[in-house]
Amino acid sequence: MKRKRHSVLVLLAGLATAIFFSVLVAAFNYRTGLDDLNISLSAAGTRLGEKLAQHEAHLTALAAVVRMGEQEQTDSVRGLAEAIASFYPRITEIATIHVEGASAVMTRYDQPNDRVEEQNSAELPVLTTPGSTVVRSQTGDVQHYEIYKLVAPGLYLLMKIDAGGLVADGLVPHDYGYQLWSEETQLINRPLRASTLLTATRDLDVKSASQPFRLEMSRGFRTTELLPPFVVLPLLLLLAAAFYLLVAFRRAVRAEQLQERRAALLEQETKLAHAGRVNALGEMASGIAHELAQPVAALLSQSQAARRAIVIERRDILEQALDANVREAKRAGDILGRMRAYIAGGASQLETVPLERALTETMLLAEPDLARRGIAVDTVIASGDRLLRIDTIAFQQVFHNILRNAAEALAGQDDPQISIRAEASGNQAMLTITDNGPGISAAALPHIFEPFFTTKPEGMGLGLPLCARLIEKMDGSMEAVNVGGARIIVRLPLETA
Repeated sequence: MKRKRHSVLVLLAGLATAIFFSVLVAAFNYRTGLDDLNISLSAAGTRLGEKLAQHEAHLTALAAVVRMGEQEQTDSVRGLAEAIASFYPRITEIATIHVEGASAVMTRYDQPNDRVEEQNSAELPVLTTPGSTVVRSQTGDVQHYEIYKLVAPGLYLLMKIDAGGLVADGLVPHDYGYQLWSEETQLINRPLRASTLLTATRDLDVKSASQPFRLEMSRGFRTTELLPPFVVLPLLLLLAAAFYLLVAFRRAVRAEQLQERRAALLEQETKLAHAGRVNALGEMASGIAHELAQPVAALLSQSQAARRAIVIERRDILEQALDANVREAKRAGDILGRMRAYIAGGASQLETVPLERALTETMLLAEPDLARRGIAVDTVIASGDRLLRIDTIAFQQVFHNILRNAAEALAGQDDPQISIRAEASGNQAMLTITDNGPGISAAALPHIFEPFFTTKPEGMGLGLPLCARLIEKMDGSMEAVNVGGARIIVRLPLETA
């Protein structure tokens, strides 16, 4: 496991180094691409500025020729316009516009035959200073724009230019995207021709007195451009190796954890087996101590009575004492026999007993101790003639234990009381024993039937678990609740007619 962990750490360190180197290579290539973009943008801006300057020179030359005579339609203007249109195809129209009031007459010179058109002078831009120019994009046709130059009052010179021709001669690299703007109007938009991982965009204002344009240029970066194969392939191999080692390491860790869990489970099973043996021994000792206390005390009392009968020569009292001793000895033998059967896992010795009789006999055993402690007992038995099928000795053992716990909880309590209620509910008898003591804490309540759990300083935590198991062997159940004091509820099946 240590060797695998060391190998994983070494490989991860190598992978981190490879990733760092790849990032450096990608950053260098990206920076190089940005430099190329800036160089291309600067060269394109310079070339575009030269073309815009040509437009200004053409306008100046045409304006000079137009001002030479009173009539615009001269052979000189026509010849110069035809020459310009022939050498510069992007200039698609050259015309003069003569304004007379609300109307204007436009004469085109870019074709062999002049063409005269009339238009509304309100559609012309307002220019007041001779020599001034204005650029206006054509409505509905953003690929073209128009330059108006005021030659003289009421006389305009018009040049219409195809904006696409400004970049038609390789001004921008073929794999770049670009946009050309005239103020807020987009004249050209050519997006990148291929999908890329990253895109960088730069813009440049082209300086021109008559044509204030902005050129934006975009360049894409493909994955193979940022991370060449000689970088990607080793990185992929390292990633694959790292993934393989991580999977193997995780499997090894899981196997080790599984072994640890199995070892812990085996240890827990051993502890549980030991606890089971201790629990059985404790239950046996507790049951014997509980049940034999009454017969032994009765034997001692009757033996003392027999001795007094001998002294006073009362044969009748002596016979009664000896008969009682015989009964209690048999009772002690029955208790030991039933405990032996319980430890050996034998079946309970069930018998049919009326509900009232079962409780009455049980109370005869417990009343002397309760009276000695000054505890008042209120017993109510309903449907006392209904028959229980119980192990009488075990039944008495359970209730003797419950009553003793209640008596101990009432120690030092003002006006200690125990209430016993027995009633039939369907095919079950429900017996409740309630005391007016402090009750069971909320933290302890869910655990009181667990072996070895106790709230008493001197307790072993075996009494109530033993009682619960004895009741279960009679097909019954036990539960505990708080009702101010503690209440134990025992449910046992009733014999059906």
